[in-house]
Amino acid sequence: MTLPVFYIAPELLVTGSVTLDGDEGRHAATVKRIRVGEAIDLCDGHGRRAEANVSEVGKSHIVAAVSEIIEDPQEQVTIVAVQALAKGERAELAIEIATEVGADEVIPWKAEHCIAKWDASGKTLGKWQRIAREASKQSRRSRIPVIHDAQSTAELITQLQKYDAVFVLHEAAEASLAHTDVPSQGTVAVVTGPEGGISAQELNQFEAAGFSIVRMGSTVMRTSTAGAIAIGVLASKTSRW
Repeated sequence: MTLPVFYIAPELLVTGSVTLDGDEGRHAATVKRIRVGEAIDLCDGHGRRAEANVSEVGKSHIVAAVSEIIEDPQEQVTIVAVQALAKGERAELAIEIATEVGADEVIPWKAEHCIAKWDASGKTLGKWQRIAREASKQSRRSRIPVIHDAQSTAELITQLQKYDAVFVLHEAAEASLAHTDVPSQGTVAVVTGPEGGISAQELNQFEAAGFSIVRMGSTVMRTSTAGAIAIGVLASKTSRW
């Protein structure tokens, strides 16, 4: 069984005695009920991981001994989930599952048919980051996905043109994602539209940019699940799985 993961600031992940406090320490001590003598994984969220033995437990902190720190290998293919804004639990579920299946980055997309709005003050961005962090902890990841600020369609196309492959999910596409080739290295993006679907204008823009328009299968999936399932399909074509 894999060890429970707790995140610690990169500068605090060192060999020797390490104190985990704040929200993460409180969660370990009072929610997870970690006990003296247990082994846990301390991660910095950027790929560094250390197995640590707990030597002290307080009300809102734990102390653990770290003997070695390792760097989890970086995947050769970076997977980016482009997720159209969705309302409430739909957005949360989309981020959670994408994180669990291995997305390295998430770009929120302000698509034409989105009902949900993006809070420019940073409130929504912070919420998506918290969801990704918790999902990373649940799935024992040493790297937390990077959550970008929301982008318009024009901004998104400019960004995606830098990538090695882009797959836009659309129910009417003739090509199947299952039959596509994935680069052996580089950056690959999966674009998932909103509940109202990708508009005809957006689809034309994506096609003009040279992106691959693909379908998942004969059924239509919700925005909260389609992207993550597509990432799983792509991951199965790489060394990840």
